Amino acid sequence: MAVPGSSSVQFNTASSNFYVDSITDPNGPPTDVLDIDLGFVIKGRVTMPNWLEGTGQICVYAHEIGGGVNKSIGCDEVKFTRPVPPQEPANQQKDWAVTVPPNSNVLPDPQPGSSQVYELVAVFVLDDQLTDIGAFVDMGKYMIN
Repeated sequence: MAVPGSSSVQFNTASSNFYVDSITDPNGPPTDVLDIDLGFVIKGRVTMPNWLEGTGQICVYAHEIGGGVNKSIGCDEVKFTRPVPPQEPANQQKDWAVTVPPNSNVLPDPQPGSSQVYELVAVFVLDDQLTDIGAFVDMGKYMIN
C-alpha cells in the first residue's frame, strides 16, 4: 500500500506536487481492505504556482486483478486562481477528496472467482490535459468487497 504517497507534477517547476494523503475506511483495520457497502473517502492535495490558473481534475481508477473491471471510481475538481492583489511567486495548495458513497454500485458486488483485489491509481490533470500538466500516484492494491 502506497498511501500516503506523492509525485511531482510534470511542469517546469520542482515545487508542483500531487499528494494522496489518506483513505478513510469506516470499517477500521486492516486499512488495505475496504467495504464498498460502507463507502470510503480518498483525500489529498495539489500544490501549484500561484500565478497559474485553470481547473484541475483528480480521478481515482480501479483495475481488478484477474478480473474485467478497469474504470474510474470517482473524481473531484480543484480551481487554481491568481491571488488578488498579485503576490510574489509562491505555491497555492488545493485539497481534494474522492468519495465512494455507502452502498455504491461503482464497483460490482463480489462474484464467484473474483479476486476482489484492485490496483488503485489517482490521476491529476490540469485543464483536461490541454496543458500537458499532470501527475499520478500509484496507491497500491486493496481488497474491496
